[in-house]
Amino acid sequence: MQTIDEHIAQIEEEIRKTPYHKATEHHIGKLKARIAKLKEEKFQKRTGGGGGGGYAVAKTGDASVVLAGPPSVGKSTLLNKITNANSKVGTYDFTTQAVIPGMMEYKGAKIQIFDVPGIIEGAAKGRGRGKEVLSVVRSADLLIVMVDVKTLDKISLIKNELYENGIRLDEEKPKVEIIKQLEGGIKVNTTTKLSLSYDTIKELANEFRLPNAEIIIKEDVSLDKLIDAFMGNRVYLPSLVVINKIDLGIPNNLEKRVPEGIRSVLISSEIGENLDVLKERIWEELKIIRVYLKKGDGIDYQSPFILKKGKTLTDLLRNISICNKEDFSKAKIYGMGAKFPGQEVSLNFVPEDETVVQFI
Repeated sequence: MQTIDEHIAQIEEEIRKTPYHKATEHHIGKLKARIAKLKEEKFQKRTGGGGGGGYAVAKTGDASVVLAGPPSVGKSTLLNKITNANSKVGTYDFTTQAVIPGMMEYKGAKIQIFDVPGIIEGAAKGRGRGKEVLSVVRSADLLIVMVDVKTLDKISLIKNELYENGIRLDEEKPKVEIIKQLEGGIKVNTTTKLSLSYDTIKELANEFRLPNAEIIIKEDVSLDKLIDAFMGNRVYLPSLVVINKIDLGIPNNLEKRVPEGIRSVLISSEIGENLDVLKERIWEELKIIRVYLKKGDGIDYQSPFILKKGKTLTDLLRNISICNKEDFSKAKIYGMGAKFPGQEVSLNFVPEDETVVQFI
């Protein structure tokens, strides 16, 4: 009986042999959809179904970051230097056998950072503790891909392992909405000109067993991104590459060995070099801001409220402890974002970093 891997290989071979053009687009789309479903089936079998098999991790704080990388690149040492953790440190592979959490306090925010067992080649197929590690990554707000000056070639490998597990780094979620219907067939509504044909979209819907659905597309999506939208279980995360152990010397060909477009920070966790730079980059990549509350004449600058950029005062009010929240209909703002001190704004106002807010 044919295995899942053999079935995937057979379909991939058919895709390679099929020239891509408008007449074959819907057929190739159907084949790619089948591969995506087969990979998901294999994942479910390896984890016992339901996406299980991960570590039990308690998330606290304002945001969470996962340190992922090959064994022995210094993740534990870094965690100990920038948080309150006490992760075991050793010079041999797989020192970390479980998820170790630590809390980094920065600019008034509490950022939880997880040190996980090293990702190795084949993690998405279940090698090592790969499946468990990847399950933790899926729940993070930011992923740090950590290597050292001797393992720069692992950056692309790790990113591929994550991609194979449905984790899309530094990608925007496709602007596609799929609404199941009871009847009426497939209806495609779009706000822009599409490169994909209607027949291709319909073929994908049938492949995903959606005979009746309204598909709303708000951007010119690629075939792969549309498949991701149909799968519905992709995770979209910002990422940052950290290159450790620069105290051992920086390779002369560093730029050529780091994939193009990669945003990286060079550090030495052992001697503490550039750790302040790293903390600031983590803050920037998380896209969080500080908002201060004004009560009477006092402003508490020591305990800011942390919000994601783009959130409104309504979101802030929803997440803070204030009696009779329903009594507040607007606010006064001061400092950053205010045209003048005490400017009155609605609760739909989007604050900036360090905006001072007084609900009224």
